[in-house]
Amino acid sequence: MPARDLRSKRVILLAHCLLNQNSVVFGKARRPGPVGELVKLLVDAGVGMVQLPCPELTHYGLRRFWAVKEQFDNPGFRARCRRIASEVAEVVGEYLRNGYEVLGFVGVNGSPSCGVREHGSGDWMGDPREAGGYSREPGPGIFVEELMRVLNVRFEEWDWRDVEGSLERIAGLMRSSQ
Repeated sequence: MPARDLRSKRVILLAHCLLNQNSVVFGKARRPGPVGELVKLLVDAGVGMVQLPCPELTHYGLRRFWAVKEQFDNPGFRARCRRIASEVAEVVGEYLRNGYEVLGFVGVNGSPSCGVREHGSGDWMGDPREAGGYSREPGPGIFVEELMRVLNVRFEEWDWRDVEGSLERIAGLMRSSQ
């Protein structure tokens, strides 16, 4: 019989940038490192944090421009997101097979990749100085679409326009699982 330890056997999947704001598009970081309020909530609840890879960072690097879903909705980027989602599903399966509770995934509102309820949208192409209009539209980003195809977990999102509401919704993921 395996030795007992202190693990809670509860984990949550997080968009990469929630634990590392250094990975976001230059000029968009809201914290110097992780989103401390979120980390504190999860640490205080004894929930393990699984940082998912950032498909934007791995595909385009740190020196990328701000983008919208329409730019990322291409065969190459979608294939990368599908591969990452498949690997995440394997990790989730391993947790579940070993009696862990996977509370859900937390994305980032407005992200063209990790948005859950809304993604950034615009008819952008050509010279970035002439990109034109930007809006937030209903629906998930590209990576979250691919995650939703392979994961049977709850999806929630961090919304920088409503930090307190975000914390409450994420706390709800933890409460609803008990």
